Amino acid sequence: MNKNNEPEDKKGGIQAVGVASEILSALCEHSGAMQLKEVAETTGLSAPKVHRYLSSLIHSGLAEQDHRTGLYSLGPMATRLGLAAIGQNNVVMRASTLLKDLCIDLQTSGHLAIWGERGPVLIRNEHGGPPIISTMGLGATMPLLRSATGRVYLSHLSRNATKKLLQPEMKILKVKMEEVDAIIERTRKRGYGRIFEGLIPGLFAVSFPLFGIDGNIQCCITIISTDREFFAENGEPISLVQHRVQNLNKINMAT
Repeated sequence: MNKNNEPEDKKGGIQAVGVASEILSALCEHSGAMQLKEVAETTGLSAPKVHRYLSSLIHSGLAEQDHRTGLYSLGPMATRLGLAAIGQNNVVMRASTLLKDLCIDLQTSGHLAIWGERGPVLIRNEHGGPPIISTMGLGATMPLLRSATGRVYLSHLSRNATKKLLQPEMKILKVKMEEVDAIIERTRKRGYGRIFEGLIPGLFAVSFPLFGIDGNIQCCITIISTDREFFAENGEPISLVQHRVQNLNKINMAT
C-alpha cells in the first residue's frame, strides 16, 4: 500500500491505473467500438471487472458507450489527451503549418502522419484546392509497402521497429525481403517515399520525413494528387516540397 492506501503493483505503480490503461489500450487499438466481452477477451480481465472500470472511465470522459448498441469506444477526454500530446510536439506543430502552406501553394491535398503502435497514423488532413476524396480518414493506419507514408517510415525506422508489421504485409503481397530492401534503398536515395496507385486507384502520393533534434523521424508530410505527372522527378512541385522540408528539418534539428 502507498501512503494514500492505494494498492501498488510490483513496480511501485498504482494497480488501478495499470488496469485502466490496459482497457484504454484495447479501445485504442481496436478498429471500431467494442462489446464488453471483446474488451475482456483482449485484456484478459473478467467481464465484471472490465465493466466496473469502464463505468469509471465513462464518468471521466476517457471512454463512452453507445446507449443504442451498448458498444464502448474512446471518449472525448481521450481525444483531448491525444491532441494535447501531439500539440506539444514542436516538430509536429511546425509540420502541420508546413503541410497547410504546401497544400495551398500547390492547390492540392495532403496529410500528416505520426508513428503509432500499428504503424503510421493519419492525424491531419489538408485541402488547398478542390478536396481529393480518399478512404483514409483521420486515425487511419497506413500500410508500410503500399503507401508513400509507410515507405518513408520503413526507410527511417529500425528493422526491429517495423518487423512485426512488415511480415504480414509481405506475406499478403508475396514480396521478398530483397524487394523490400530495394524499396528502402530507393526511398533513402531519393529522399522521399513515392507510390503511384498503390493503395487507392487513381491517387498518386509523395511523402517526406520530418526529423527531431536527435535525428530520428518524428512525422511525415504526404502530398497527394490525381495527376501522375504532378510528381515528375525534378518537377516544380517536388522541388518546392523538398526545399521547404529541408529548411524545416534544419530548424527542427537545431532546436
